[in-house]
Amino acid sequence: MSATVEKALRVLELLSTYGQPVRLAELSRELAMNKSTTYRLLEKMSQLGYVRQDPDDSRYMLTTRMWAIGVRAFRNFDIRAWARRHLEEMEQAVHETAVLAVPDGVEVVVVDKRDSAQAVQTLSPLGSRSPMHCSSLGKAMLMGDFENLMPRLKRLQKFTPNTITSLPALRDEIMRSRADGLAQARDEYAIGVSGVSAPILGVDGALLGVIGFSVPTIRAEGEHLEAIRANVRHHAAKLSKVLAGDS
Repeated sequence: MSATVEKALRVLELLSTYGQPVRLAELSRELAMNKSTTYRLLEKMSQLGYVRQDPDDSRYMLTTRMWAIGVRAFRNFDIRAWARRHLEEMEQAVHETAVLAVPDGVEVVVVDKRDSAQAVQTLSPLGSRSPMHCSSLGKAMLMGDFENLMPRLKRLQKFTPNTITSLPALRDEIMRSRADGLAQARDEYAIGVSGVSAPILGVDGALLGVIGFSVPTIRAEGEHLEAIRANVRHHAAKLSKVLAGDS
């Protein structure tokens, strides 16, 4: 990236953090950039319609053009395109079914996956749904947006003897999962099916989806389980970092 483009982007990013117009001197100081350079960049961005200078006090602010670009980008955002490579790498690393899901009400919906090539594997069809309270994907959703999603759960249906059916018990588990950075489920939605998942977080920690593994319970143990956990943690963090604009 050219030095000029990099400096211009730094100016735009800094302007986006202010809730009111800001003086040239303050921008220059915060950017550790001399005033003449900062001024030239602001003038050029003003000509292009990205920045506006208040005619009364000469302070600078972003225009709604940046907002419009953001809205269009969000409207066209498809998490599947960003996660595709991660799903492939996950499956290749531990040879289990890697799954990407998004929230829909009090359920999670599988929107992409990479199937395990092993003879014994779990089934996670595209478009399949599971309740938030008894799948690792759902628990990862609750981890990522606890304050918004948890109040939506009123009654926790029992599917197996291992299903959590108490809201206080579920809250406690989600708190432990948040501390660990991973959500797990073992024979909670269906006997013989386990999972490990983590939330994918974007700008300002907004929940975008979850990524994880669906694993036959007979293989969800020991060193293999630890490898699965490490893999989910790595890819969820890496994908979140990219989507949050930190890389």
